[in-house]
Amino acid sequence: MSTTQTRVGTVRLTIGGALAAGADGTYPVMNPARPDETVLEAPAASLGQLDQAVAAARRAQPPWDALGFEGRLSSLRFACARANEQIDLEATAALLTREHGKVFVEALFDVATTAGMLEALGPLVGGSLEPRPAGSSVIERVPHGVVAAILPFNWPAAVMGNKILPALLAGNTVVVKTPPSCPGAVLDLAGAIATGLPAGVLNALNGPGAAFGAAVVAHPGIDMVSFTGGVATGRAVLGACAPRLRPAVLELGGNDPAIIGPDLEPTEALAERLLEAAFATSGQVCMAIKRLYLPAERLHEWRDAMVECLSRTVVGDGLDEGVTMGPVHTEGARDRVEAMIAEAAVGAAEVVRPATVTQPGQGWVVAPALVVAPDPGSALVMDEQFAPALPLLPYQGIDQAVAAANDTRFGLCASVWSGDTDLADTVARQLSAGTVWVNAHGMAAMDHLAPMGGWGDSGLGLEMGDEGMRTFTRPRVLRRGAL
Repeated sequence: MSTTQTRVGTVRLTIGGALAAGADGTYPVMNPARPDETVLEAPAASLGQLDQAVAAARRAQPPWDALGFEGRLSSLRFACARANEQIDLEATAALLTREHGKVFVEALFDVATTAGMLEALGPLVGGSLEPRPAGSSVIERVPHGVVAAILPFNWPAAVMGNKILPALLAGNTVVVKTPPSCPGAVLDLAGAIATGLPAGVLNALNGPGAAFGAAVVAHPGIDMVSFTGGVATGRAVLGACAPRLRPAVLELGGNDPAIIGPDLEPTEALAERLLEAAFATSGQVCMAIKRLYLPAERLHEWRDAMVECLSRTVVGDGLDEGVTMGPVHTEGARDRVEAMIAEAAVGAAEVVRPATVTQPGQGWVVAPALVVAPDPGSALVMDEQFAPALPLLPYQGIDQAVAAANDTRFGLCASVWSGDTDLADTVARQLSAGTVWVNAHGMAAMDHLAPMGGWGDSGLGLEMGDEGMRTFTRPRVLRRGAL
């Protein structure tokens, strides 16, 4: 790919089956790798357009529900196939790289997963909708109505699929709120899918700032909110849902620990897997490894193996040949993690940054950092960095490692790595997180057939799996009595 691509054409909202310009004008979206480059002029929806989208979704919901599960699945298969014909996936991925910063191969995976995701999720939703007996009653699962799907910036297209597909298959209609800092590719994809569905079934809106997102959540025509994003915003979403007791699923941040067992020999292959789980999308993944606990006697052996792997990383513009890591998404994210690294460096044994940076000083590039033996109370250890900086934390005994791993207000994911099955199983059951992996971690370890949800500050409710599918429905109990 080349960075010489010109600005893309106009991106539109989708309201009631039609593409629309933003009634509140446009605003520029910039390239994180080249902040002086305007990628596109993004449409800003007005509150009136929000009313129109919600009204269209409410009109469309009863007939959409009446299609039944098989009818909805067939319609979505058609819509996804039609979208793949209409959309140039490589061009859309290049747009996502330019507005987001992630490398092209990640962007292509992000925008190309919807159809495959539909086939994986379809049977789960169908099974979740089956009535089941309960004593002398029958429990049915029925849709909420209109779902607001609020997307994060890091994997916007894939997360959109995680939300809209089960919601639509369950009989809801959806209003998507795109991430304002990188809305272009997602608006294009949502618009293409919507052309294959009845008007109003899928709507997609965008607007800058927090006020528009708050208006979506608080809109009286929204029956459920599915939100992925930061903890502070998640609390605000929950507060906005409270007055009407509107259900909300919140997938928030994580500070995932990974514990390396004392039995494992440091190898380049294993170090590569750990770095991939920590630094995918420049570390901007909620389920990335954020803290790595290593046996103290082998700390420097592990450090050396990881430095060797990280030295092959090339950081820069995600469309440039040879670049394997893009910038972080915003200037604020760069400044925040650099401050965290600087603070941790004061009490650390060492900070190692061996990667190659192709254009130093340009864009929001962060040279990935391994911070060896930092103060356990430093922000880099206690908070979510959401950037390519990984603390390597020594432990003296496995009980100490488990206690340190659980010393967090988050509880999204965790992992233990060991060839000792008994040790791994024992440690796994002691880790406080919604998902615990053994000898795996991160996006590559996700199982769409299993639910995903966090404890503590990592969120409320579940996505994916049978349990996650049920969150897009509500139970209705039927019991027949004798006359």
